[in-house]
Amino acid sequence: MKNLREARSEAGFTQKILAESIGISQQSYSDYENERTFPDEITLIKIANALNVSVDYLLGRTDELGAMIPCERALQLTEGEGEMLRLFRLISPSLQEVAIDTLRVWANESRKNALPKNA
Repeated sequence: MKNLREARSEAGFTQKILAESIGISQQSYSDYENERTFPDEITLIKIANALNVSVDYLLGRTDELGAMIPCERALQLTEGEGEMLRLFRLISPSLQEVAIDTLRVWANESRKNALPKNA
């Protein structure tokens, strides 16, 4: 894939971190970058999502890196929310569950603290 290495470097990922974030081995990912093999459709979409680029960019059908609207703008996320989402996508599914559970606990505590106290 023509632009895969460039997109990964631009996003600041190592091959290992990107591969782990999408659930494949570093060797498989390296094979894609070096055009020894080609990812299946689902994996290609995961790579594009993780790098926040279009599949067309990865395939070399366009040279416009910013052709895809970043998720943060499309969903109108704050800067902090966008950073949380980016980091969340980098961790394993089991750690994602832990993160969600932790956020639920924090949200419940925040709601409890916001309730008026009856004297």
